[in-house]
Amino acid sequence: MLTSAVFASLFLLANATSWNQGHFIEPVTDCSQLPSYNNDTKIAGPWTIKVDNCYDGTGPQGLCSIEGFESSSDITRQRDDEPDTIEHGFITIVSDNNNIKTPLRCNGILNTIEAYVLSGPGAGALDWHSVGIDHHPSTGRLVWGKPDAQPVQAYKHYRHGVPIDGLFLGSNNESNWSIHSAGRDVSIMDMKTYWVPRLMIPETSIRENEFRTLMRIDGS
Repeated sequence: MLTSAVFASLFLLANATSWNQGHFIEPVTDCSQLPSYNNDTKIAGPWTIKVDNCYDGTGPQGLCSIEGFESSSDITRQRDDEPDTIEHGFITIVSDNNNIKTPLRCNGILNTIEAYVLSGPGAGALDWHSVGIDHHPSTGRLVWGKPDAQPVQAYKHYRHGVPIDGLFLGSNNESNWSIHSAGRDVSIMDMKTYWVPRLMIPETSIRENEFRTLMRIDGS
């Protein structure tokens, strides 16, 4: 586990071709490099993604209370022409690590990261759907069911040329996230409250009541 001081510096990571205070990231270009890869199916996973080195500056050693909490999901809206059909949604972080988790995987045949989420008529059925960043990384949310979403992938992190443990989710050579509570909103998965991660880019900044974090692939 990184110290809060190291994480504060790590949060300034540059892209894979640029150095910033000795840190850089490198994209993982093949599912075979991710945990639980099956050479027969060409699929890595399933695994969750989890809050890693969440920094709020006030908690013990700077870590926030949801450190290590894992992925879940919720729907964004239903189809306008079919109100009883779940069309798309987004990946969340549970408010209690005993809540229902949403697994993800890397599909090597399609070269995409997918999540096992509800979709379809009525209450929906669980199935694998590709995930991406909503419209542009500056908007941030990790979504499914939106064909115009930007692709996501895993990244390796290095500090002064030395690999840092773990593989971290990101997009467009960015892997820093912020996370905030959804307040009273509850997930369709279990009617429990949740947290919302959003991908950061250099032009954006932390908002009030947000924490800085990385999103680590569990088992990496």
